[in-house]
Amino acid sequence: MKSPVKSAVVRGKGFTLVEVFVVMAILAILATMGWQASGMINNRQMNKTAEVQVGQLEVAMNAYRIDNGDELPAGNGDTWSSHVLYKTLNCDEDGDGAPDTNPKTGEVREPYCDGITPIANIKKQSEVINGIPAIKMKIKPKGATKVKKLFVLLDPWGTPYRYRMGYEMRDEKGKAGNGINPDFDIFSLGVDTEGNGLTNTKKNEDNVSNIRSWR
Repeated sequence: MKSPVKSAVVRGKGFTLVEVFVVMAILAILATMGWQASGMINNRQMNKTAEVQVGQLEVAMNAYRIDNGDELPAGNGDTWSSHVLYKTLNCDEDGDGAPDTNPKTGEVREPYCDGITPIANIKKQSEVINGIPAIKMKIKPKGATKVKKLFVLLDPWGTPYRYRMGYEMRDEKGKAGNGINPDFDIFSLGVDTEGNGLTNTKKNEDNVSNIRSWR
């Protein structure tokens, strides 16, 4: 006759296939919930970073405006406008990644935004701790037929910040800007990198979740 103790031990070994599947399903659900929670926290941090950076760029553009007789550079919110934002606030017209030299005094010009940090590529964006990274991107200059590799300013999601003249301002050709603000707009396309809100000219460009200077 078999020992009852031995028989009980045999019956208690391992898990059934159903039990294994249940445990795996629970672990998968917990992992998904943890990943989503981590993503939400990270996105909130990136939103906060973008808000701070837009504020820095806004202060810098106002300083530029004061120094230049209430005039602003032309920009309509496209990718090219990010290069306009970069060269204007970093005083880098020649695009070499460093502020230009004042031809009259021979001194290096003081950037309007100290936080702009040119980097080699987007993979090094995370290395810029307290600044706004700038990388060279292939874009087509306004009115040109060929693309050029020029510096643009990156938001926390790796997408160029945008700049647009306000509706009360006019460019060098006398054309009025189409911004929501009367002076200028500086904004990020946000986490979705898209735009679907209405600008001052009723054009769909800006998402309601975007980080903007007109909040």
